[in-house]
Amino acid sequence: LFGLFAGISYWFPKAFGFRLDPFWGKMSFWFWVVGFWFAFMPLYILGLMGVTRRLRTFEDPSLQIWFIIAAFGAFLILLGILSFLIQIFVSVRRREQLRDDTGDPWDGRTLEWATSSPPPAYNFAFTPVVHDLDTWADMKNRGYQRPLTGFHDIHMPRNTGAGVILAGLSVVLAVALIWYIWWLAIVSFVALIGYAIAHTFNYDRDFHIPSSDVTRVEDERTRLLAATSQAG
Repeated sequence: LFGLFAGISYWFPKAFGFRLDPFWGKMSFWFWVVGFWFAFMPLYILGLMGVTRRLRTFEDPSLQIWFIIAAFGAFLILLGILSFLIQIFVSVRRREQLRDDTGDPWDGRTLEWATSSPPPAYNFAFTPVVHDLDTWADMKNRGYQRPLTGFHDIHMPRNTGAGVILAGLSVVLAVALIWYIWWLAIVSFVALIGYAIAHTFNYDRDFHIPSSDVTRVEDERTRLLAATSQAG
């Protein structure tokens, strides 16, 4: 769970082009951390004292203080959740002040931070040459300079909903088999196989982004980086 919040905070600017508000992020962090300890440590202690899980009532009044402490921790966690929701709301409202034009707000080490935020559809105008594990950090250490010319057409896969449709039919088939709904199992199985076969005849699976579009996007990023460098 903490990793989920960390991932949201870390990759949010890459996905949306602006950072999350730091004040409310810290508030959410501290409410969650402190609340977690207050909420769950008493429950672990109660477990060592012989209290079972999902207990509806208890007869020993000496246990009550531990449940009160746990309830206080749950309240702190609730404040952490509310702080996170407020953080999202405030960040969207202050997105211009929190905007990241560099594409690399954390001085990152991996390749996603080499692109703009959000990245273009083609990700990289040229395929990066990987020499080390933390490629972007290695490229920066080597004095990497963005290419400004020589862009070419980029071959791209076309979006398709086939994966979602096949997954949905598979879920229906699985549920039907589990509950012995044979007519639904047969229908979903036939639909699954039929759609998979039909999809193999779809040859419209790719397209090319023309070099003129790539040049326009990269030139715009070059101007933006130059303006950011001068402002900084």
